[in-house]
Amino acid sequence: MLPDREGRFKATIAEHGVDETGPNNLATFVCKFALTEELVGGQWAPLGPDETSLDITGYFYLEKRDGSINTVTVENLKEAFGWDGRDPLWLQDTDFANLTVQVKLEYETYQGKNGPKTNLKVRYVNAENSTGGSVPKANDNTRKALSTRLGSKLRALAGGTPAATPKPNGKPVAPPAKPKTPATPPASPAGEDGHHAAGVGEVCGRVSAHLAGQGPRGRVVQNPCRAVPGKGTDALTPADWAVVLEQAPAKIIPM
Repeated sequence: MLPDREGRFKATIAEHGVDETGPNNLATFVCKFALTEELVGGQWAPLGPDETSLDITGYFYLEKRDGSINTVTVENLKEAFGWDGRDPLWLQDTDFANLTVQVKLEYETYQGKNGPKTNLKVRYVNAENSTGGSVPKANDNTRKALSTRLGSKLRALAGGTPAATPKPNGKPVAPPAKPKTPATPPASPAGEDGHHAAGVGEVCGRVSAHLAGQGPRGRVVQNPCRAVPGKGTDALTPADWAVVLEQAPAKIIPM
């Protein structure tokens, strides 16, 4: 009895054989599956008491109409039945009495003689413990075959500079920290009278430079801070220091 719904089922092998089928006489593995369990909510569950006789026949074309190998079907059969992919008649001659597989059932609509028709068919067959639904990825043999068959054609079509090989994902490495540049000290503010607000360091520098021009006998014989009468050194404002800076050379007497 045919099942009445799509889904993924576990099944045993009731009958199987290899023949040329269809209008193009293509090599085909024909297999009748007796359904035993159904995947429901991510768990395998036995079929109900009234569904113990559900079965469906799958047709797996080993070649395409252009004579090339149907690689997807061949790979599925190799996985599900343990076939080495060499002799197609091995699939007919081998005893699968103790084998359990998974089948994916889907509805298919096609144009019949009297209009469109919809039938339930076996879309895929996989090994019993297959996770199913995963995205297929090329193995080493497939990679080599694809590179040999398509590589030069795709390169000629693409032209230009080849794309760089993708780099593995990962956290970016932070660049080394740059050494901090010392902050430039702010310029001394201008005094209220417009003079440059000098400091004791600048006055001493100017005095030292003046002394260097006086020769070995030049020396300070009078305190240049007396240019601002009535104030000690600690009490001078920036404006006072500006006055001292202007008058300091006059306080230096050559000896």
